[in-house]
Amino acid sequence: MNILFTTSAAPRCSPFSTEEKRPPLGIGSLIALLRTEGHKVLFIDNYLKPVPFIEQGYLQKNHVDCLGVYANTICWQDTLRMLQAVEKLRKRGSWRGKILVGGPHTSAAPETIPAFVDHIVQGEGETAVLEIARGRVNERIVKKERSTNLDALPFQPWDIFAQMPYDFSCQWLSVKPIFTMNTSRGCPFNCTFCSVGSIWGKLYTYYSAERIISEIDYLVKTFGAKGIYFREDNFTLKKERVISFCELLLRKNMSIQWMCETRIDTLDENLLTLMRRAGCEALYIGVESGSQRVLDFLKKGIRVEQVENIFRLCHTIGIKTCASFIVGIPTETEAERAETIALSKRLQPTTSWINVFVGIPRSPLYEYVLKNHLYEDIDTCGLVYLKGHNQLVDQFYRGDPKRKIPRHPADQIKTALKNFLLSVCGKKPKRAH
Repeated sequence: MNILFTTSAAPRCSPFSTEEKRPPLGIGSLIALLRTEGHKVLFIDNYLKPVPFIEQGYLQKNHVDCLGVYANTICWQDTLRMLQAVEKLRKRGSWRGKILVGGPHTSAAPETIPAFVDHIVQGEGETAVLEIARGRVNERIVKKERSTNLDALPFQPWDIFAQMPYDFSCQWLSVKPIFTMNTSRGCPFNCTFCSVGSIWGKLYTYYSAERIISEIDYLVKTFGAKGIYFREDNFTLKKERVISFCELLLRKNMSIQWMCETRIDTLDENLLTLMRRAGCEALYIGVESGSQRVLDFLKKGIRVEQVENIFRLCHTIGIKTCASFIVGIPTETEAERAETIALSKRLQPTTSWINVFVGIPRSPLYEYVLKNHLYEDIDTCGLVYLKGHNQLVDQFYRGDPKRKIPRHPADQIKTALKNFLLSVCGKKPKRAH
């Protein structure tokens, strides 16, 4: 088959940052796997740079048999635009291929996906996409069992990604190029603001330390990699794996800088010391709140004292820290918000962000907000904005209009959204005024 994978363009306005442009590793895994079976795989990254490929006749010129669209909730409006444009081609008879949609939005809001889409891939896509390419799938919604052997997956298609103008730098590392890796999937924790559980489930799977080292070695020798950014929910969850990874780096004398995203409660002094010796330069940590009551409400599973201890250790050991906080959380008081601001200063992180809460579909906190009518607005992507959202944007985002509640809904998306909300709430939600 000739298969084209594409992403959707970022919206002009979004409550979340869309500025970071790194290789889409989820699609990359599908590209690499399909190529091993002899399929011709094409790739257009509209999130990196929008391309009017449908209007240019790309599907016809390249004899594309199947179009695979990566859908995330933030970019849903452009996803829908693409899907409708491709369906027009099919109705006119100028293209006769199949359409499949994957990505987190297919798990978060499958009800919003148009009926003409041939296949909706939920969760892990490798097995599903292989079976679709082999012509062995008849069902519309395709969800396969999670793979427990990620080591069997081929390396990312770095020959494609390395030629594209992605961001191969990292402000916390002093070298270039920095390659992004994702070496684990799933999360066993219960944070209520997160929708990862609805997408991956609780099962935590991961590359072995040897597999990680093997791909890093390939990146160093083939593309001159100087650093690695482990961009995943919790790189350090499996402590034994991190220890093996660090010991292998030291044993092989691999001089490479790296950083990862992690949780406070998976770190300790011995592990941090070893990580630093093995080249770890920085940690991205979701602290979320300075209020213990709010942390408990979010089911974060950590204590403020733990946070302060780990940040002190990082300062002593010499690891940079990037701390992320959320304000405007449902039930949060002004005093509790002040505790968060105070903690963000007290920790003295290398970098910190204070993010204004926006509800993400299928997260437990999203459903809590809907059922308790705590929102001021629901946008065309299904994101919920709490009452007073724009005032918090004025305070924490310097009034950035792109972060405020959007006011230009599309009727078609609103209809699909209404169906989705009905499925979540069991009744039509009332709009708060």
